Amino acid sequence: MTSSDESISEIQTFFKGTNVFVTGATGFIGHVLVEKLLRTCFVNKVYLLVRPKKNKDPQTRLREMFSSTLFTRLWDEKPEFIEKVLLISGDCAEPNMGLSRADEEFMVANMDIVIHCAATISLNGPLKHTSFINVRATRDLLLIARRMRKLKSFVHVSTAFVNPNQAITEEIMYDCHIQGDALINLVENMSDSILNSITPECLGSWPNTYTLSKCVAENLVKEYGQNMPICIVRPCIVMYTNEEPIPGWVNMMKSVPGLCLGVGLGAIHVVYVDPNVSGIIIPADNVANMIITAAHHASKPRSNPTIPIFNHVPNNMAPPLTYGQGLNYIIHLLLKKKIVSENQVWKPYVILTSSKVLFTFFFYIYHYLPAYFVDSCLWIVGKKPRVTKIYKKMEVMMRDMSYFSCTDFKFDDKQLKALISSQSDEDKKLFNMDVTNMNWEKYFFQSILGIKKYILKDSEDPKAGQKRHQTIMVAYYTLSIIIYGCLLYLSYVLLKMVFPIN
Repeated sequence: MTSSDESISEIQTFFKGTNVFVTGATGFIGHVLVEKLLRTCFVNKVYLLVRPKKNKDPQTRLREMFSSTLFTRLWDEKPEFIEKVLLISGDCAEPNMGLSRADEEFMVANMDIVIHCAATISLNGPLKHTSFINVRATRDLLLIARRMRKLKSFVHVSTAFVNPNQAITEEIMYDCHIQGDALINLVENMSDSILNSITPECLGSWPNTYTLSKCVAENLVKEYGQNMPICIVRPCIVMYTNEEPIPGWVNMMKSVPGLCLGVGLGAIHVVYVDPNVSGIIIPADNVANMIITAAHHASKPRSNPTIPIFNHVPNNMAPPLTYGQGLNYIIHLLLKKKIVSENQVWKPYVILTSSKVLFTFFFYIYHYLPAYFVDSCLWIVGKKPRVTKIYKKMEVMMRDMSYFSCTDFKFDDKQLKALISSQSDEDKKLFNMDVTNMNWEKYFFQSILGIKKYILKDSEDPKAGQKRHQTIMVAYYTLSIIIYGCLLYLSYVLLKMVFPIN
């Protein structure tokens, strides 16, 4: 080891001078992972698989990615990092990931580390599209990686919910009733209509196409990844960054992050969730650190041919947190800290229920009725009604998520804890994935500020939004008085009918 190497950690030494290929870099986890690799790991080059999207070519998407606030610290500390980033055009929905022959052979000859993050996270997406991205792309990348002459490590990013039909999800590979190649052959040769009709039968005991596809993909890793330096990581629901490179950052509003935003703005008042179920969430920066640490671990020789698997969940490490506590933290902090947004919709409050009947009833009362009224007003003034459509999407999202928000999942994380223990003291600081000392109230406070800054683009002036907030509160209390007045009057009329006064 040279004198210049003595000041860097074991994991940094492993990554130093390597070429790293990353799929899913434009996604939430991908953003945070790529930033950390470039800022901390002394890599030679990072190659990102990027596809065209929404009339934007891959180069445009890459420029937009690195213009994000997430990369401000990296630009300040290492402005030359951009020279290390190279684009490989491709699409995980296409055969062989849409790679040209030249790009494939370049990867075979030059890549040292592969991190496969790409996935569609649509829970009930069409079986064909979900299988192309989550299953076929995994197989095709494994086949390419098997030919890589310099391969030191391959990390497959799965999900903690890959086997939700297990009483306790252990860090082992579970068999699936559908073989990977058989599923790929099925979706490649059947029409969408036929596939949609047989999807319930294909799912078996899995609740949706997302979890099924991730389980099938893991089994492909087992099949094609034997004798490779490979591992599987299983993060749970990935949330806002906790510390690095900035606290409270997020770039997507699907799933739980979007739900928290809606509750905080007073746009969502009814949530389909069991408030007592453990909240299985993890900050994105801890996940990125876990992936990097796992990549180093996978490179080590192992006597056991079993592929290492790591469940990255907070349940057995972090202080207890339920979904109800998490959502109530948001409302409590907004009121306690007097945080308001220029985009506030209504007074924040929330009703939590795990009852399908009550959810349907309350959602209609608190969301659809106001939406019908607003859309009617928009139609009258000649504008396009849109609010009801938004709430229909919210309802579908919550019903899709209800399997996870109303079930108390149990996980084993012994191998994750062993992975943490294997880190050197320096790597524990540089690549922290341990959430034992997580302060959830502080975390949610940082997340609220992050949403205001990075998603809503609110002004940093503390007075900004106050006028809108005051107007909303006046409207809220005025409407409450009218509604309760009407209810009291209705009660009075009913009592007179039941107990007439002679």
